[in-house]
Parts: sequence; C-alpha cells; structure tokens
Amino acid sequence: MIRAVVFDLWNTLVFSPDGSPFQRLKALLKPDQSPFYPALVRDGMIRAHASVEAFLEPWRERAGLDDAQVEAMAQAFRQAGERAECFPGAPEAVGAVRDLARVALLSNTQSFGLELLDRLGISERIRIRHTSATLGALKPEAAAFEAVQRHMGLFPGNLAMVGDSWTDDVEGALAAGWTAIWVNREARPRPAHDPDAPLYELRSLDRLPELIEGLQAGMRCPTCLG
Repeated sequence: MIRAVVFDLWNTLVFSPDGSPFQRLKALLKPDQSPFYPALVRDGMIRAHASVEAFLEPWRERAGLDDAQVEAMAQAFRQAGERAECFPGAPEAVGAVRDLARVALLSNTQSFGLELLDRLGISERIRIRHTSATLGALKPEAAAFEAVQRHMGLFPGNLAMVGDSWTDDVEGALAAGWTAIWVNREARPRPAHDPDAPLYELRSLDRLPELIEGLQAGMRCPTCLG
C-alpha cells in the first residue's frame, strides 16, 4: 500500500533553462583544474554550506580558482535558481497526489540558493524536504532512502519514488525496496531491469495521481499507463 510519494526535484518537478549549475562548473575549470571536478561537485552536494560563496571559497586554494572563476561559478548557481521553472502541470500533480498520500522531497542538490522552492510554490505543497547536502548522502546511496523512510516512519513497501534519473531515482528506490516511478519525458529506451520489479513509467506527471490511485487499489501492471 503506497502511503507516501517522494519526489525528486531537478528535471522532475523543476528545470533550469541554463541546465545544471554543477555541469556548468566543469566548463569553467582550466585543464589543470579538471581533476578536481568530481570532488568539487560532491562537496557542493554532500555538505551543507551557508551560501554559494561559502561553498566556493575553500576551493580557491584547493583547486587554484581565480576571482573570475569563482564569480562565474557563483553566478551559474544564482541564474539556475532565478530562472528555474516548474514543468507544466507539476504543481497540480503534487497537489492531487497530496490528497491521496503523504508527499516528500528527496533531491541531490546543494543547501544554498533554494529560494526557488518558495518562489515556485513547492515549499507550501511539500513540507517534508530532504536534500543530499543536509542528509550527507547522495541518491542512489542506501543511506539517502533510509533516512527518508525512517523520518516518515514507514516500511519500504509503503513508499514510491518519482524521478527522472534511472540510476539515482529508479535503481536507488528499487534497491531500497520502494516502488519506482520513472518520469521519462524524452521517451528514452528503458535500461535492462528485473521485469517483476515494482517499476512504472510516465511521460509526464499529469497521470501520476491516477497511477497512485491504481497502486493503492492493488494495480500491478508496470505498463498500464505507458
């Protein structure tokens, strides 16, 4: 019985026209700084920082960032937050799902620059919010899913994860024993998986409330909604 629906944030509920600011950091690094990129991204996503400046400042010395790079990186995060938009129908879908089950957020993202949650009305719709920066764990790591499950006081079979990332959201949720709902807007080929896994696929969030209702009623057809 699905009692809680957990949403991913980026590219599931919201998107930035400029793309991920973490991806933009890579283009701003000089060739000799590129080896620092994985650690830089993980630091931004796995630890709580008071601001984008607080996140970047230690990397001036660690990676040899100059003032221009730091400012360009900070601006990438500011623009991503300022220009972020909800996917059409996403707020309405969350509201409809909230009438059926508890809702929560689980996102691989930084702790700063998330004012967009208030601006886009996500904060008022999803009160339980977990980010990798506050959890200290990234999807698909088990610790991220376990923390949400523990906070909500539910068994694995009571939770469904809704997200666009096959690795982070689908594989992570299935490994945790949750139901996985893959938001596949681009109609990407579905990777190989256990055909008996509790996995469902949607092209948009419009039919998510219908899917949740069906699952609560005992539906067990992973291709019912296409």
